Amino acid sequence: MLPLLRFLLPITILLSLAVGDAYAFTPREPLPCLNKKFTIIAHIVRDSLEQPNVTELEILEAIDTLNRYFSPICVSFEICEFNYIDNFQYDDITWDPEWDEMIIKYHEANRINMFFVTSVDDPGVCGVASLGGIGSMDNGGIVILKGPACFTPTSKTVPHEMGHFFGLPHTFEGSGIELADGSNCTTAGDQICDTPGDPFVKGDNVATYVDANCRFISMKVDANGDFYDPIVGNMMSYYPKECACGFTYEQYKKMANTYLISNPKMW
Repeated sequence: MLPLLRFLLPITILLSLAVGDAYAFTPREPLPCLNKKFTIIAHIVRDSLEQPNVTELEILEAIDTLNRYFSPICVSFEICEFNYIDNFQYDDITWDPEWDEMIIKYHEANRINMFFVTSVDDPGVCGVASLGGIGSMDNGGIVILKGPACFTPTSKTVPHEMGHFFGLPHTFEGSGIELADGSNCTTAGDQICDTPGDPFVKGDNVATYVDANCRFISMKVDANGDFYDPIVGNMMSYYPKECACGFTYEQYKKMANTYLISNPKMW
């Protein structure tokens, strides 16, 4: 099997190209154009010293980055309000009860609710989002961890979590169940056929998969004995943020459809 070739299109669409397998290139119809601007309310939780530990400017710049990644489906975002939460107990979220309490107290309908906190009880993550949350106007949201390790104006954290909010799973769903040749791509992994199988397992050392030059170095093989060769620059992977490039055509299409099959009137 020939190795996958990849390149980044100017509008940040990642394209997988291979010969003789499920990822072979076929002509694409144009992506859906939603022509929609979504409003975000940024909830900033202050710590025990009453410090926000993130600035409004940093958040605005992160939204500018987000807009660049979502432009291929004619989607943009804007901050409509900064809401400061003066309860440091919510700065370190455990999903029960803090998250439920925050949703009840602070969630605004018809808005994307984005909460900026210091930590969550899921080690190793930089954010959390309600999968397909764009389809619900009265619950769910996005959590972004503050601090340079996770959040900078140009980091992948916000686009990654917004991808979840628009229905995208991780590229490594199933952690190696999808075959390297993509022959079971409709039923395994993330079930998106232009994202090659990704053998990453949550909790593994990323350095055993990708080197400092963003080259995939893992020698893992699938059930057929074929080597994996995922797109390390995919926004929905767990590979280093320095490698992040964008989404694939099918990922864009899924995000657009997640919105279109919801109730668009609520936005």
